[in-house]
Amino acid sequence: MRKRSLYKNISVLTLSFIGFFCFAVCVSAAEYPNNYRGIRPLGMGGAFTAISDDENALFYNPAGLSKISTFSMGIINPVVDVSENSIDFYTDLNDADLDDTGEATELLRKHVGEYQHLAINWIPYVGFNAANLGIMVAGIASANADAEIRNPPYPEFHPKANWDYGFTGGVGAKVPLKGLRVGGTAKYISRESLDQVYTAADIANDDFEDRLDDDRKSGSGITMDLGVLYELPIESSFTTDVGLSVNNLIEMDMGEAEDIDRTINLGIATQRSFGGFTLIGAFDILDITKSYGQDDDYMKRIHMGAELQMP
Repeated sequence: MRKRSLYKNISVLTLSFIGFFCFAVCVSAAEYPNNYRGIRPLGMGGAFTAISDDENALFYNPAGLSKISTFSMGIINPVVDVSENSIDFYTDLNDADLDDTGEATELLRKHVGEYQHLAINWIPYVGFNAANLGIMVAGIASANADAEIRNPPYPEFHPKANWDYGFTGGVGAKVPLKGLRVGGTAKYISRESLDQVYTAADIANDDFEDRLDDDRKSGSGITMDLGVLYELPIESSFTTDVGLSVNNLIEMDMGEAEDIDRTINLGIATQRSFGGFTLIGAFDILDITKSYGQDDDYMKRIHMGAELQMP
């Protein structure tokens, strides 16, 4: 009995808590979909469209690939961000016997109304400069899970999760117009999605693991991203860049899995160097065309951040 319960704990865990190498505490509101969140962009509050100058440019603004000047490689670089609620839920989950409907009910009831979130990304990459072009290729392995528990009298567990894997490659370049950089990427993604509602009785059922497998839907697609960066011709001690990126230019029909929509992001960043340090501030408006269907909250699309680079 306890052994089967352990398998169920692992199944529920897979939806939203898979351990972590490093983590950032998320806000308690549902996140917009995203194929990848790098640790540096997370530290910038998600404002990275006009900053992109490293491997994150593959996903935030491919024009930033033009800033690659040397060989770079990342192999062991997993990133996990998890909500504080999910850490508490994980602790209680380990103590619960999910073969028992009563215990499963109490577990869910205790966390009614809490937003659960976990995202795991692993992006091994290689980047280099050739013929004044910044070039990078990368693998994609990511999992993103959100969950809510509703209805206190008869709790319902509603997980929404995507598992993605694939590969991407991009190139960025300076163009003859002073201060202008452009870039593009192509990517292939294979996806599995889960979007269902489960009661405590469902979870306690002997066939719950089989049902999870049956409820997962799959699909794949190919798309591309485009981006531009422009350094404003302003005489100042600060350097200011404006960035625009179009992610998933070809909207991805993922078959039975969740589709991936086109999004357009706009950002501005300013930086100044002093005494070997560099201070960067950034402001982004993500999804300016409001492609995400969850809501039309304008303020939720605004992201700001700052970074101090050491000598």
